[in-house]
Amino acid sequence: MPRPTEPDTGPPTSLPVVVVPVPVPTPQAPAPAPTANPQDPQATPPPSSGAGCGVGPGSGSGENCPRQEPSFLSEVESALDQLVRQEPQLFNLNKTSKGCANCYQIVNADRYVQRMAELMGQRGLCGLYDGEELAVKKTNAFNDQYDIFTADGYIRRQAGSYRSTCYPAWF
Repeated sequence: MPRPTEPDTGPPTSLPVVVVPVPVPTPQAPAPAPTANPQDPQATPPPSSGAGCGVGPGSGSGENCPRQEPSFLSEVESALDQLVRQEPQLFNLNKTSKGCANCYQIVNADRYVQRMAELMGQRGLCGLYDGEELAVKKTNAFNDQYDIFTADGYIRRQAGSYRSTCYPAWF
């Protein structure tokens, strides 16, 4: 995993590592996708298509990760907006972090990081939450690291979420 480029000043958090499975195409017709029950806000939606994630694992060590310019920031931001719209129950929409009107308090951290990794697949990218940051790639040439979760439990957005770019991709 990548080494942090800046010291973390917040308290340690215990978040899961989320790996988004990549479906392998088969010649047979696919089974119908499960559907969420609209009466149950905790119901699991259909799995991500995994589009764009057929590139396999990267060969990087996570050690060559300089801070440069983000390549996938617009996709991460649009996924955040989509998640707030589609699953508002994951957030306290009445509580935001200081200075950011749409950096909502996260009330279901596990689901938040799981869905963010899945939403990268809807954008033709690969996403993986490594327990600290959201790793995003399109090829194995490189991946970007985004810290989408503040130490005090809010969404981290915009340029402040970008941390580094790893060469080659480590996941």
